[in-house]
Amino acid sequence: MWKTKNLCTLLLLLTSAAILSCNNNKISWIETADWKKDYKGCGSYRSALIPVLKQRKDELLDKTDAFFFHTLGKANRVSYSERGKKIFYYYLTPGAQCDQLSGKTQCLTIEFEALGTSRLIYLEEVQP
Repeated sequence: MWKTKNLCTLLLLLTSAAILSCNNNKISWIETADWKKDYKGCGSYRSALIPVLKQRKDELLDKTDAFFFHTLGKANRVSYSERGKKIFYYYLTPGAQCDQLSGKTQCLTIEFEALGTSRLIYLEEVQP
């Protein structure tokens, strides 16, 4: 009896670990470690992704704000608008947010509906 109980517990733990290890918080065409290192877009990694982002941004629709937070890290800027909507801004190119630079930066803008699902994704120039 004791061995059966331990075996069942072990199988349950292994199954749970296998399920949890299947992490869906990933964008295959973005190296998240490099993305997070280039936090303000002052390096070259994010700016090099602009052509890919333009082409594949629609693949990021219907993802949650938590998905982006875990995958891409903290947004450079967050705006809140009416009815609980929010907007994440990820800076892609050097601009006023970088030391000794001024001007606008290109950014990946992700608009979320009130329930936290991405509904609109585009690239735009903003003043940091």
